[in-house]
Amino acid sequence: MTTYKPVKINSLREDEIRDIGDAFADFEYGESEFGMAYLGKSRQAISDYICSYVRMAINERVLYSTSDEHEAFIAFKNPRVSMSPRSAADLLKTMPRCVNAGHLIKMAKGCGHAGKSYGAVLSKLEIPYIYVGLVAVRKEYQGKGFMRKAVEIAFEEGRRQAVPVVLDTDAHIKKDKYEHLGMKCVVTQHFEDGVELYGMVYEPENIPKEWKSGIVLEDMRILNTKNENIWDRFAPVYTGFVTGTPGNKHAYEAMYKRIRTMVKDKEVLELATGPGIIAKQVASETKRTVATDFSEKMLTMARRGIVPSNLDFERADASTLQYDDESFDVVIIANALHIIPEPEKVLSEIRRVLKKGGLLIAPNFIHDNSRKMSAVFSKALSFAGVKFEAKWDAEGYRDFLEKNGFRVDHSKQLASTIPLMYTECIVDE
Repeated sequence: MTTYKPVKINSLREDEIRDIGDAFADFEYGESEFGMAYLGKSRQAISDYICSYVRMAINERVLYSTSDEHEAFIAFKNPRVSMSPRSAADLLKTMPRCVNAGHLIKMAKGCGHAGKSYGAVLSKLEIPYIYVGLVAVRKEYQGKGFMRKAVEIAFEEGRRQAVPVVLDTDAHIKKDKYEHLGMKCVVTQHFEDGVELYGMVYEPENIPKEWKSGIVLEDMRILNTKNENIWDRFAPVYTGFVTGTPGNKHAYEAMYKRIRTMVKDKEVLELATGPGIIAKQVASETKRTVATDFSEKMLTMARRGIVPSNLDFERADASTLQYDDESFDVVIIANALHIIPEPEKVLSEIRRVLKKGGLLIAPNFIHDNSRKMSAVFSKALSFAGVKFEAKWDAEGYRDFLEKNGFRVDHSKQLASTIPLMYTECIVDE
């Protein structure tokens, strides 16, 4: 009796490889659909190309089968892991004799209006995923449930890594089958001559909510919209601008270390999170962190990459917060008070949402006229369109906080390219 347990393929006989190629070449597309047949010179050319792809997958150790009987196969990998130069070269060698060059050029020209594949969207947002490059059931086993067994191998790996599983398919009937197996179509690319490619995704329950396709596609839409304000324009470069110099990088690392100890097991709100620089570094130590910003593009940048499971990004106006009184143990606002038109209103809102005895962590760049770099930084931001509502020195910044109901409990000017005053405050009862 056959035991259906995934098998990693290290080698296949040539007749088995040819079975996979022929299974692809003999697929019957629906009316007005072309799929791979559009790119192939002939049925034999399509089979030859798939055979080359299978050999590449074996060499790269990314091909799996449903059992030792080799009823069905699936190839998948993390797109961040590149194939070896040798495998890439061997695959490219087959293209001239297998691919219809004219149709390939038309497909390439159509990429501009076809839109991005879902894998490209995830890569743009720095979200890890598993990409399935091939699913094949040998002819004698088709219609017996082996396609489900094959894709389940990749689904299980997706659940293990807690990442989405993505594949592109070239026929509506295939799309329907994958949907029946638990995937959903989230992107359709329309190429030349009616050729379409369907972007499918399986989303395990344990992936971060920010990686769900609804949020991912909305984030991509936001990134592609016209920049409406200075912070939308600044979003893609903010991290590099603020922490890009060695001095600032070291100052921020010192802040992270201190903040982690102050927020441990606490309910934390961050205002003006920007691309989430601080939130992502400290949230894992907290009970829960809500990081907010007024700019949708900043929040989109913040949701890129790895996000701790207890960190939520939300849109909020720091001067009119939507949170209940005494909701948080700690509020963080970094490098924002000096560019907010009415910072007093923000501090009033912070006092309202802080619990009794709560902590305000408010590191802020300060101005030091004796340091040329401070002046250069200020001018660079001004040229970029950032307006400074206040230009505090160290003493002036502490005075401002205390005049608005906070007792400065700890402050330290950190060694940095840009003068940075790290400050912790308690609500002055």
